[in-house]
Parts: sequence; structure tokens; C-alpha cells
Amino acid sequence: MLDKRLDPEQAKKVQESKWYPKYHVAPPVGWLNDPNGFSYYKGEYHIFYQYHPYSVNWGPMHWGHSTSKDLCHWEHQPIAITPGAFSEGHEWYDWDGCFSGCGYEFEGKLWLMYTSQRFNGPGGVNSSAENPSGHNPSGSSGGGNVTERQCFAYSEDGINFTKYEGNPVIDVPNSDPIVANVDFRDPKIWDHNGKYYCAIGNRIHDRSRTQIVLYESENFFDWKFKSVAAISKPDYSEGTMWECPGFAHFGDTYVMIISPQHVPPKGYMFHNIHQAGYMIGKLNYETGIYDHGEFFTFDHGFDFYATTMMKNPEGRYFIIAWMAAWQSPFPEQADGWATMLTIPRELQFRDGKVYTVPPKELEAMRGEGVHYKDLTLDKAISSAKLAGVKGTCGELLFEVDVKESGNFDFELFSSDKEKTLVRYYPEDGKPVLELNRDMTIEGGKGIRKVILQPFGDVLKFRIFLDKSAIEIFINDGAEVMSTRVYPQEESQNIVFIPLEGKPLVIKSLDWYEF
Repeated sequence: MLDKRLDPEQAKKVQESKWYPKYHVAPPVGWLNDPNGFSYYKGEYHIFYQYHPYSVNWGPMHWGHSTSKDLCHWEHQPIAITPGAFSEGHEWYDWDGCFSGCGYEFEGKLWLMYTSQRFNGPGGVNSSAENPSGHNPSGSSGGGNVTERQCFAYSEDGINFTKYEGNPVIDVPNSDPIVANVDFRDPKIWDHNGKYYCAIGNRIHDRSRTQIVLYESENFFDWKFKSVAAISKPDYSEGTMWECPGFAHFGDTYVMIISPQHVPPKGYMFHNIHQAGYMIGKLNYETGIYDHGEFFTFDHGFDFYATTMMKNPEGRYFIIAWMAAWQSPFPEQADGWATMLTIPRELQFRDGKVYTVPPKELEAMRGEGVHYKDLTLDKAISSAKLAGVKGTCGELLFEVDVKESGNFDFELFSSDKEKTLVRYYPEDGKPVLELNRDMTIEGGKGIRKVILQPFGDVLKFRIFLDKSAIEIFINDGAEVMSTRVYPQEESQNIVFIPLEGKPLVIKSLDWYEF
């Protein structure tokens, strides 16, 4: 289904372009960034996303929308939320954009809580009598030129949404001593013991630290400040702004999901401009305080940010993220679209550690496939010698006996002209996996590395390819590395290369082309 405001011929051309994905969510046309409102309603999964349909660049944010019954096959739906009409003078709170938020089913309706954005200054709502919340016309608290508030839109069919007449539902005045109304965004709602809670990312007034603030409601509509649930260290080592918060609970353990901006590099970690990850701790509902450990990243590759989360009716948690980075080039813009989302990943907590794994539902995309057992490679073996193991869209699984193998490479989207290279080797006695884009023709370049957690003698890979996307799951989701790539049409080989004259022993290999 295509929104009636969009050109169907343009959309058809976009979705037939060479890098447009088959099973990842991407915009029908135009620009996409952060995923929003991940939820389950009336038998379908709903994912929304920050969307600018009228160009291939970021612009005033709308909410794009896709639905799926199985997490594999996604259908475009009409735009869910649009900024208010400045010329008509209504919906004053979001004239400048509808930023990220969450989805929640309440009394049979799907409710979206989103962050509304309004610029301050001459002619803006904050300098007019129309503004019922009485903000200082000189600007927001915190020194910004934008005021952010939290608002609702709702739907009875999951497709057509109406903005709530009581918007905004969380509106912080400049005089608030704790919460600044700039960099005050990305609400996430959940319920506990008959009450509703909402976590929101925020920067403190002097912008020296970032915090997650907690709001509480008895009836879902009237929200009161509860606490500062967590706050960053004052040395910026945990970033300058925590975006996209959320809490997943596993018994008494709460995993807080956040996307921190500008975390300084540490070893092989945090080399992207912004990060997405989690902390592990306990949430005290009496005080509203989250007692937590250090920050860990979900993904060690290039393109993973702005994680959003949902809990399905079975009680399983899923996350999905923006598969891009702000500093990256986007060659697909020439084809009328920009960026995509990752596949959904199931969030699991095992033995005190967080794992993210492809959900079992994705196995439905598999066909008969190609299968190999007990391969010992003593020289470069191209996909032509592993019959049927070739392509740009599919799932590759293989296990390496590292005790019997030396260091090794494997190449994806490979040809005589280019390749994306993955290399395994020890460094200072620790196993390292390296993802290298420097040998590609188009798109971003660079190298990312991860030190693998202890795993015994067998190294497991599960890799998803989708035209211009690579997602590498290592050892049942202990680590993940993701990247966008832009291969030429002939770059379809999958190549395994033993190094240093030692064999590469593959216990099993399965390839499913989608």
C-alpha cells in the first residue's frame, strides 16, 4: 500500500533499484532514519520510522510505517503522523517535526507517543499568545532553539492515526529545575503493577550531562515526573546525549537500552560517531532509580543506531535499529531513496549476558538451500568451487573448527573488482574478528574490529545479506557486526581463504538464497 501523497511510478522505480533490500524495511521513496513505535497490534508487527518522503535528505520528520505478520515480509503503509500545518495554525506543537517515540496498545487502540518539535524565535509558537504552556520566547531551557514535548496519536485500525486532542501530554516549562525541554525526546512506555511508566532521553540544563528521566501515570494520559532514573558521568565518557531509551526486564534484572551520542573510542569499541547499546542493572520502582553497570554496544560494525524495542504477546523482546550512520555516504540517494532498518533481533539474557539473535521467524525465508559438511580448505576456494554458494540476498551459516584451522578470511559481495573482507586472527592471545570495507568501490570505507568472547573450539557464523546490507551474527549472538555496502552487479561471490599455509576446517556450511 502506498500513501496517496506519493508518486507510485517513482516508488516503483525506487523499489526496483539495484541496492533496494528484499526483506529489510526501507522507505518506499525518500529518506528514512530512526525506527519508532515498534509494536504488535491486531495480529501484526508494526514498525514506524523517521521519514522525509519529499526528498532523499533529512527534513521535517514524518512517521513512515510498515507492517508484517511474520517479521520477514514487510508491507508499506500510509504515512502515520505528519507535522502540523503551519499555514492553518493548528497542531502548533509539532509544526517543525514529529520525532521518535513508541507504540503501545491501550483499551483496544494503538497509541503512538512521539516527540513534537517546535523552533523558537520570531514568529514561532513560543513567541505567540497561542502557546498555552507559557514558555520563554527567548528559547528553550538548556540553551537550545527548539522546544520538545511528548504527544499522542492513536488508531483503531492500526493504519489511520489521529492526533490526541489533549496534546501535548508531557510539557516541561523552562523553569523546571531538573528536566530541560530541549534534547527531551524518544519516549518509551511500559506498565508495571497497574501503573504506566515512560522513559525519556534528556540533557541537563547546562548540557554537561545526559540523563534518562522517568514519568509515571495512573490513567495513561496524565503524566507526572517520577525521577532521574540514570545520569551519565560528568567526564563525557558515556556520551553527550542518551537517545532512544527503553527497559527490558528478565526477572529482577533490567536491561536499559540507550543510544549515546559522541562516546569517545575505547580500544576497538565506539569508533562510530554515535553508539547503540545497553546497561544491565536493577530498577527500583519506589524511588525510580536505575542502579546499573557499564555501557556495552549491541553491534561492533559500522551501521547500527537508534535502537527501538518491543515485547510481543509471547513475552519475547525484539530490537530493531537504523542501519546507517550520520557520517556515511548514501549512494542509493541517486536512485530516489536513502537508508534502511536492520532485521529484527531477539534480545535474550543468558548467564548474566545480553545476546541479540535473529528471531526464529526468519527461518521461514529458507528454501531447500545448499549444504556442506566437513570441508578442509588448503587454498582459496571461490564460490564457483562450492557449487550454489553465491549471491547477494540470502542467509549463510557456517562453523569453523578453530583448533584445527589457522587464521582465515572470507569475502562477501566479491568479484575481481571489489570485496567486503572479514578476517579472523589472534591478537595478544585474544581472538579478533575484523570487518574491512576498504576494498569496495562505492560507499563508506574503513575497518571495525571486535575481540570475541571465549567460545571454545568452534566459531559460529550466521550472516544475512540483502542487496546492500550485511549483518554478521557471531557465536549465537554474543557479538554482531553490521554494515551497508554498495556492490557492483557482478560482485556476487562468497570466498573462503585459509591464511599462512594452514588449513581452514569448516565443520558445516549452509547457504539459503532468498
